[in-house]
Amino acid sequence: MVSIAMWTACGGGGGSSNPGGNTGGGGGGTGGGQVNAPTVVSVSAGQTVPGVNITVVGPASSPTPNATAVGADGRHAFSSGDVMHQNSTATIIVAGKGLNTSMKASLSGPADITIGALQPVTFTDKTTGISFTATVSSNAALGARTLILQDTKNDITTFTGGLEVVP
Repeated sequence: MVSIAMWTACGGGGGSSNPGGNTGGGGGGTGGGQVNAPTVVSVSAGQTVPGVNITVVGPASSPTPNATAVGADGRHAFSSGDVMHQNSTATIIVAGKGLNTSMKASLSGPADITIGALQPVTFTDKTTGISFTATVSSNAALGARTLILQDTKNDITTFTGGLEVVP
């Protein structure tokens, strides 16, 4: 069992697939495949764009995925996120409703962190979530990474700056 510590802060990363795991970084997908790239449409005030129909729909999943806490020690998750060290392997745990092992996981930033297969987790308060192994390269760029999780219905939850690479 793992525990969740709720601290006040915000939380809410990309890579490419490889056998037996996935590589995080660079906006691509990991932990089950690539997160779909957005389609960028540039417009100015009052301008119309022929052939583009933008529709904003509600979430398709129930419950809607929502990452609320993340941790890098495999035992605790925090609403403020956690740190990962260069040249190390961390067991990342993520708590929240609607999270499951069929999701695609990625981390923002360069492709210097490898993400392994997603595993189910149940926390001590019965909150469900996922875990995965993150292997941080010795020359990984320092700084905060956003964790991005996309489910099979393309609903996305992020944990902004939730994992920080430190020396």
